Amino acid sequence: MRKKRTEPRPLARAEKVLIGLQLTTGTAAVLSGAVLAARPDDSFLHAGPRVLERTPFRDWRVPGLLLAAGCGGGYLAAGSLQLLRHPAAPLVSAAAGAALVGLEAWETAVIEFQPLEVFYAAVGGAVTALAIRSAGAGARTRRSSGA
Repeated sequence: MRKKRTEPRPLARAEKVLIGLQLTTGTAAVLSGAVLAARPDDSFLHAGPRVLERTPFRDWRVPGLLLAAGCGGGYLAAGSLQLLRHPAAPLVSAAAGAALVGLEAWETAVIEFQPLEVFYAAVGGAVTALAIRSAGAGARTRRSSGA
C-alpha cells in the first residue's frame, strides 16, 4: 500500500522570521564581505589600519572573504535548508547563529567594540533560539503525523 502524500503544513510565524533573518543577514554579509575584499585598504569602513593590529590580517581582503563565504554563505545555506524543510536545517541554523555570536564576541575582544556588533550578536542569538524552537516543532509534527 502506498503512503498517501500530504501537503506540507504552512510555515509558522517563527519559521518565517528565522528564514527572513538568515537570508537577510546572509545577503548583507556576502555583499559587505565582497566590498571589503574588493577594497581592502579600509576605504569602505574608514577604520584605519590600527584596527587590525591585534589580528593576523594586514588589510581587509581576507576578513572580507571570510565574512562573505563563512558568515554569508553559512546563513544563506541555513536559510535555504530551513525554507526547504531539510532535516538538518535546525542544526545548521543553530550552528550559524552560535557562530555569529562567537564572531561578534571575538571582534569586540580582539578588534574593537562597534555598536553594530551588539545588533548582529542579537541576530545570532535569535537565530539560535528560533532554530532550537523549530527543531522542537518539527519533532512534534513528525510524532503527531506518525512519520
